[in-house]
Amino acid sequence: MKKKLGQNFLRNPEISEKIVELSRFENDIGVFEIGPGDGALTDILIDRFKNLTLLEFDSDLIIPLKNRYKKYTINIINDDARTYKIKSRTSLNVIGNLPYYASNVIIRNFMTQDKVNSMVFTVQKEVGEQIVAGPGKKSFLSLFIQSFCNVEKLLIIKNHEFYPIPKVDSMTVKLTPISNNIDNNYVEFLKKGFSNPRKKISNSLGMGLNLNSKEVKTLLDLSNVEENLRPQHLDLDNWKSLFKNYQKYDQI
Repeated sequence: MKKKLGQNFLRNPEISEKIVELSRFENDIGVFEIGPGDGALTDILIDRFKNLTLLEFDSDLIIPLKNRYKKYTINIINDDARTYKIKSRTSLNVIGNLPYYASNVIIRNFMTQDKVNSMVFTVQKEVGEQIVAGPGKKSFLSLFIQSFCNVEKLLIIKNHEFYPIPKVDSMTVKLTPISNNIDNNYVEFLKKGFSNPRKKISNSLGMGLNLNSKEVKTLLDLSNVEENLRPQHLDLDNWKSLFKNYQKYDQI
């Protein structure tokens, strides 16, 4: 176990069982597990799904995993989930207990891949809460993910269920892609729109997009957005409307 890799292994098999159950993965679709570690989830998955692939970044765990599952037909890959591209010809469901430090990058990587049917990830609770955030609690992360995926909170896991014990609790979330065609201009627009999240949307947009007060007011009026709201209070449709009008009137 390497501390620098942010490894925290799930120790309670009942929780592993519950994660797989709540995932509601179709039996006829293959499963791609990220970061199997010592096999806490794999032990459950391997008896339920015929087509199972493991992606493990820690090279020291590859031989133990191969020995543990030598009686099974299973594909074990030593690579980095932050950049790995699925090579399957058919759709796969993706599951994994993600390292806290790399979770956002990993999620974005797999969101963009057309062979991904759905994703079930265990992440830091704070990140999970952002991913599934409802009205009034939006962040850049929640809007980014919810723009391209349907999201669902599955489970809260207390920190003591892992070893080594992390300082925070975890949350398991399910992401089902709506589209894997991610518009980087839209993503950049969201980032700039949240440049000052504690300020009014008029100020945050003005600072982030380098617009004067008249330009901001015109953009907000065209999008039917109240200027006194804060960025987190705007819903997904508000942001899509703002982006559409910003593209159309970026020379207001």
